[in-house]
Amino acid sequence: MRRWILRPLAWLFVGVLLVTLLLGGAIRLDQYVLRWRGERLQSDIRALELRESTYADARRLEDRWFDNVKGGVCRPSWCDLQILLGNVVDRHMEFFVNHPVVFSIYHRLGGRAAGVGAFIHIRDSLLWGKGIGLSIETFETEPDGRHVQYQLEGSIGTEDRLTWISHRHPEYVIGRPTGCLGCKDGWVQFTPFADPQVVLRLTDLNFACITRWKQCTEQADILPTAWKEVRAEVPEWTLDGWWRCTPAMIRVVSRQTHHVDLVKVIKLELGLPVPSMTVRRLSRVPFQLENWWPEFPLSVDPSDNIHVGDKLLVFEDGCQTAPATTENMQAAQLGASEGWINPAHPLPLPFGEINSPIRPPKIEVR
Repeated sequence: MRRWILRPLAWLFVGVLLVTLLLGGAIRLDQYVLRWRGERLQSDIRALELRESTYADARRLEDRWFDNVKGGVCRPSWCDLQILLGNVVDRHMEFFVNHPVVFSIYHRLGGRAAGVGAFIHIRDSLLWGKGIGLSIETFETEPDGRHVQYQLEGSIGTEDRLTWISHRHPEYVIGRPTGCLGCKDGWVQFTPFADPQVVLRLTDLNFACITRWKQCTEQADILPTAWKEVRAEVPEWTLDGWWRCTPAMIRVVSRQTHHVDLVKVIKLELGLPVPSMTVRRLSRVPFQLENWWPEFPLSVDPSDNIHVGDKLLVFEDGCQTAPATTENMQAAQLGASEGWINPAHPLPLPFGEINSPIRPPKIEVR
């Protein structure tokens, strides 16, 4: 009698164990496939060089990842492509959300939702933008025993407008959001004019995070090269004069001409609790703001030794003002000319029209 009962239970146990092993193996295989495809996609993105790669290169990339490409019509004059990869949960998230028991079993067998996304931007047959990102569902136990769930995300790519302009490397910035509910996020942003070798070095997402038994939990895990650089740098706000714009920073900001203006100081009030000055715009092209005023106040640092009649460059981002010296004006004109040549920013120059006596220097943009 006992034997008659134990035999079916044994077969049931073996069957459950076999199904569990098969499901666990399928989940691990799915994770390894996504890791392999993500590494391939990152290699393809790294191979593209900004302002060098062409529309033909974009079409080859589109053909290679045809089943995963999202986007509209791709033409030589304008082509925005997005490539999306995901594991089984990422591809069928709605099903798993609507079936929490299945989702719970998936998690208990070591599964985690993960997705990879990449993009390229072609303007006038040249590559002006590219990037890649990775997002992984992460579970962690806090010191007090609480279990928390969040998205660990890392991204690397071009931005027309950087979050801030770095003194050390104005053409790129590494950072993370100051507030992010339900996520830990790190990013590398660079301009289309960043050094290709720097872009190549920093395009380093750790796709091993998808398959690691010990989960990646920090930005340093998913962006190892970028975060190693961050940790090696001294915070910029500890450096003398960190708030002042250098010519290299002015060049970057001036590429978007609606974020820079040329003004003249017409009034100083240094005796107030908050020293201020009144300036008058001299730019030939109106400042692209809803409330545009020919004259407006600005705060001033007395140590800057500013006088009535001085000309200043005023910036919407980064440092507030910079003296309109020959060096700074040349940097602003160079940045404006790059923005003008870049078809992504078809804006007029703020320091005179193209045929005016003040003309941007000729530069070679390949």
